[in-house]
Amino acid sequence: MPSNEDKPQKTLVDHARGIAALPGEKFAELKAYGAEKLQETMAAFQSALPALRQAGYAMHEFEIELGLTPKIIAHFMPAPTHEAAITQAREALKDNKIGSAMLGVLARAGEVHRQIKAPGFTCAHMEIDVGLLPAVRLRYRADEPRSLPPA
Repeated sequence: MPSNEDKPQKTLVDHARGIAALPGEKFAELKAYGAEKLQETMAAFQSALPALRQAGYAMHEFEIELGLTPKIIAHFMPAPTHEAAITQAREALKDNKIGSAMLGVLARAGEVHRQIKAPGFTCAHMEIDVGLLPAVRLRYRADEPRSLPPA
């Protein structure tokens, strides 16, 4: 009897074919579940914004990415703050898992941001993906437009 190790691993294409082969009813269930989760996430996300602002992270725009697992991509501008404000924000978010996770990820990104030295560049904003697996990106922009040398 062959072991599981002898079976070839499913590729991403195999998984996609499996999903595409789902009966319409199951696909509709998945879609409804995704829409419901997006609404839940959006409500928790919006209720977290005042505490995040207090902690020094003001959101200036957000995107919604639709897919099998929808997510919200929020763009924040970091601002100087003090430890007491961050502690108050943590306390305000203790019952909001999504907001608490967002604050944790933004705080870790802020620590990394303070360590990065990129002369001529300033952190333009922080992006956080609020979804199944949270992720954060730091986006840097040149301080001044650089002109090309003459040809």
